[in-house]
Amino acid sequence: MSLANTLDTLQDLISSKENDIEEKIQRLKQASRELSVEQNHLLQEITQIIDPNLGREWTGKRATRFESYRMEAYLAIKDIGIEAYDRYKQEIENKITSLEQIQLYLQTTKAIAYEAEHLVKNNEDDAVVEEKVSELKRRLG
Repeated sequence: MSLANTLDTLQDLISSKENDIEEKIQRLKQASRELSVEQNHLLQEITQIIDPNLGREWTGKRATRFESYRMEAYLAIKDIGIEAYDRYKQEIENKITSLEQIQLYLQTTKAIAYEAEHLVKNNEDDAVVEEKVSELKRRLG
């Protein structure tokens, strides 16, 4: 296989990886937006757990126990609505950051590929081009 063909193959591989990464980032961003909408909806709805206020009409052990269970349920769901959702959103953001770092790495790799392509077009020494191709292969693992 000629160096030019090898470079074409490597550039296609880089482009494919870039597209995959971009697609993953977009899906994660969409998931984060949807999660935020669901979180807001949950936080608005959970107030219904403690409504209506039972007031003075409810008294005694059963009323106290009911109010205790109702408050436990409210606090548990509120915890999910705040901490769990925020934790999930942070995990998504961490993954996006990780993928963006891979994108930057691929952009640098693509620049090396274009440099190698430029060397081939200018009929540079094959040893120099082969060194660039080896570097590309190493970077692409």
